[in-house]
Amino acid sequence: MAIFREFTKLLNLTDTAKAEHPLRARLLREPDDRRRDCLWALDAPPLMKDALPGLAGLLTEGFCPQGSLAPSRHRRLGLYFEDVVGDILAASPETGRLYRNVQCREQGRTLGEFDFLFAAGARWYHLEAAVKFYLCVGDGSALNHFVGPGLRDRLDIKWQRLQQHQLLLSRLSAGQETIAPLGISRPDAKLLMQGYLFYRGGEVPGESLHPAINPGHLRGWWCTRSELAARPAKSGRRYALLQKLRWLSPARLPLDDTCDLDELRERLGRRDQPAMVVELELLGGPDLWGECGRGFVVPDPWPEKAAGASI
Repeated sequence: MAIFREFTKLLNLTDTAKAEHPLRARLLREPDDRRRDCLWALDAPPLMKDALPGLAGLLTEGFCPQGSLAPSRHRRLGLYFEDVVGDILAASPETGRLYRNVQCREQGRTLGEFDFLFAAGARWYHLEAAVKFYLCVGDGSALNHFVGPGLRDRLDIKWQRLQQHQLLLSRLSAGQETIAPLGISRPDAKLLMQGYLFYRGGEVPGESLHPAINPGHLRGWWCTRSELAARPAKSGRRYALLQKLRWLSPARLPLDDTCDLDELRERLGRRDQPAMVVELELLGGPDLWGECGRGFVVPDPWPEKAAGASI
């Protein structure tokens, strides 16, 4: 069972990975990390069937901001992702008035928050933006089989809250009273939900996958430290540990920011939490490497804890 799957040799790709290949190749041509994340948000497939197929599925013309972008002030990935989405909406010639993070309150109690409210053409939209990374600890037939690496988040809980609460804010009387002073009535609620699902050893369930999950979602592998230790090195590959704010688009790294498999194992031995690992191949020069696969390496006790968290 291969831990590191070859994504860029088309003859060895699954049908889904073949569909991802043009997106990955296009993204890796962009040297700026923030702009690459914007391009990713425009075109990356959704995790769930009922979510938007990227921001390009909402805007008539996908538009990536030009020039230098101000650094995000956030250190949480979800808030950074909102900054990326906000960059795109603010730069789009289709977008009129734009509001972010509008609190919905009733009798001093916060009921929720509108991530984005904006006008496009003659319509108003309420857009919820979520980016998620879940590891599958079952056969994928139930949404609770997908848990966050820190075991504090689960796909079924997140999906239920988005569908039954966040996307319904504008239908509540308190929500209507919140947005009316902004000149907004009956906005069209949309969900942007992107990210990755990770499967043990890269083995993706077939017919057992829950029907609400988009079969074309981005995916990766996960394994324990012991499983990684048993894998032989692969010729022509380098590796890197990714900081959380770099989890969106494919990694593009100089040689000095990469390591070989032995060094990767040594670095992972000093960590007691799951770590995002990317596998890299040459991009055309000896000093530039591009992602060709990604996954999580977890401590050996993690699978048992994760199985408990999925119940």
